[in-house]
Amino acid sequence: MSTSGPIADLSYRNVTDSPLRRGGNWWVIARQLMQRVVKLRSFWVLTVLSGGHYLILAAVTYFIDSFAANMGGADFAGQFFEQIVWKDQFLNGFQFGHFLLMAILLMVGAGAIANDNRSNALLVYFSKPCSKLDYLVGKFVGIFLMLAIAMLIPAVFFMFYGAMNFREHGFLTDDPMMIPRALAGIVAVCAFQASVILGVSSLFNQGRLAGATYAGIYVLSGVFAQLARLVAETRDVAGIQGVLDTIHYLSLYGASEGVLKTVLGTDGSFFVRDNQGAAEAIVPRPDLWLLLVMVILPVIACWGLALRKVRAVEVVS
Repeated sequence: MSTSGPIADLSYRNVTDSPLRRGGNWWVIARQLMQRVVKLRSFWVLTVLSGGHYLILAAVTYFIDSFAANMGGADFAGQFFEQIVWKDQFLNGFQFGHFLLMAILLMVGAGAIANDNRSNALLVYFSKPCSKLDYLVGKFVGIFLMLAIAMLIPAVFFMFYGAMNFREHGFLTDDPMMIPRALAGIVAVCAFQASVILGVSSLFNQGRLAGATYAGIYVLSGVFAQLARLVAETRDVAGIQGVLDTIHYLSLYGASEGVLKTVLGTDGSFFVRDNQGAAEAIVPRPDLWLLLVMVILPVIACWGLALRKVRAVEVVS
């Protein structure tokens, strides 16, 4: 005789052993993305190459310092080091390697959501105890951390090198908050760019298309801003210099540069502070309102796009 009642064996309903539950939903997703990227040799090659400014600066300063010690050129070395604005070198490092950093960002983030859309992987993610926010935060953290690693490795190398060798030449002593500001600026730039590419990736079903779109926006907006700077250098439009300086920051690169300038508290310099010819081409740091518009609004828009576009819908052809 059969009896009616609740099903005795409910073990198949138990999801506590799911990897997404054990490690924290968002962190497991971030870790999977990072594990894939760290195995790519191209990521590490681009990371080293993107730090070319720091390597060149370290080599030049080492040569000058050694020349002063061995060849009696102490006066020359002293004058040389007096011209270096140390905090500006972190800005110059980003300016030198920003295209390579863009390539790293495309490698890490272009397919983060787009490739999941193509393979219908969202059906798998959302069938587990994983919410849409868990998924997006995990992807964002993975992209952010890998880009931050790429920017921080060369910068931290230069920080240690400068702290060990050039404190007597003003490294750290000129600006005791230089290192915290540099680290905060790098974190802010990485968060901004990771948010933008997350939103772009959510719009596509192929990582290549997402990458091409982001690269197109990055390059074309930068070209537009550079053309505005070239126009600003002509005498005919000297009266609207401020407007053209503002246009310089209306690009993904310009917004990132503006974040670094604002956090570091500098307008920038070309290696040495008294290079008058180069100083004319320096764009002053943006006003705070402009920076907020160029950074906060795109971040909100890209997160809004990602939240709207990411959904577990099976495509049947």
